[in-house]
Amino acid sequence: MKIFAAVSAIATLAAAAEYSVPATNDVGIIYTSMLCGKTNCPITNLSGMPQYMAYNGNRDIRNILMGFDLPEDVSDTADIESCMLELPKPITSASVSPSSYTLTVSPVTSAYDAKTVTAATAPKRGPAIATETFMDDVAPNSIDITEACKNPVNGQVAVSLNSIGSPVTFPSSTGGSSAKLVVKTK
Repeated sequence: MKIFAAVSAIATLAAAAEYSVPATNDVGIIYTSMLCGKTNCPITNLSGMPQYMAYNGNRDIRNILMGFDLPEDVSDTADIESCMLELPKPITSASVSPSSYTLTVSPVTSAYDAKTVTAATAPKRGPAIATETFMDDVAPNSIDITEACKNPVNGQVAVSLNSIGSPVTFPSSTGGSSAKLVVKTK
């Protein structure tokens, strides 16, 4: 009986793992209510830019969509113990540093193409799964998004980042972002 328990414990330990994966599908999107003449200004896709801003302002909202491929070794999302979104130190947040910023993270409900998605075609955001406040001079900033990782869309974990209060700017994957998903399995 002791041998079986020892073998079982070793098998359990061997199955547990930690994976770190970079963002594979990120884009900044601007939603605006500003008028350009008699119509709303164009809805903008900022794909390929070196940085993206999250901001919820009076007349425009800037969201960052980030997508991550789940590690190939994670075949069953029920095996995910925790899943943390690690963000790099922001490029800017407020005019006075150090200052704080608050991010809200929501899962997105369908797949998107970072090169073509706009505010008009963006996937709907689900209810917020995390709201965290950070100092802009600290990194990495980790946000628990286990719920989103357990419910991927087409094998990808996709979230929308929005800032409450101060705008915050992060480097994009094109700009050398170190944003990553850290997945721990049971």
